[in-house]
Amino acid sequence: MLQELVDWLTALGPIGAFLVSLLDGVAVPIPQGVDALVIAQAIAAPQTAYWGAALAVVGSTLGSSILYFVARRTGRVMLEKKASASGIEKIRQKIDHLGALVLLIPTMVPLPLPMKLFVIAAGVFQIRFEQFLVVIATARCVRYFGEAFVAVRYREETTAFLREHIFAAVVGAIVLIIFLYVVNRWSTRRITRG
Repeated sequence: MLQELVDWLTALGPIGAFLVSLLDGVAVPIPQGVDALVIAQAIAAPQTAYWGAALAVVGSTLGSSILYFVARRTGRVMLEKKASASGIEKIRQKIDHLGALVLLIPTMVPLPLPMKLFVIAAGVFQIRFEQFLVVIATARCVRYFGEAFVAVRYREETTAFLREHIFAAVVGAIVLIIFLYVVNRWSTRRITRG
């Protein structure tokens, strides 16, 4: 049943990318489904590749935002179902230290990381929504537009290219996190000093 729905959404082109990413963002598990859809659509119809990526970003950001607000109300129960008490405490400490930047790697890099867990934790631990939104949208832009670009350029070799360069993507994400963290700390200190 779920596979039939995904197949139908795929046939819709960029609108399908929006709907699949919305479902995935809200927590209907479609592992790597949005990535595969963005890539497949970019290969099949390069002229609409970036439109599909844009709609995937919007759908994912909207879906993640819905999950964030649900988690603000009932998330503690959701979080306890997905992680142990010590795991929850580690996530809380990371959020205390990095804020919304803790979402960057699981949102940007197509690795099997528990992104939904971090989205739920962002709601539970009250990360400011504006920060949450900026990080999610930015990371998804990098991810989906990057995949569309690679798919338009490398066509059927896209998956192999992405597998070969995943380490570089992770390192890039870590460097970006460090840079954003330093900028955030620097700007916060300047504001507090007057």
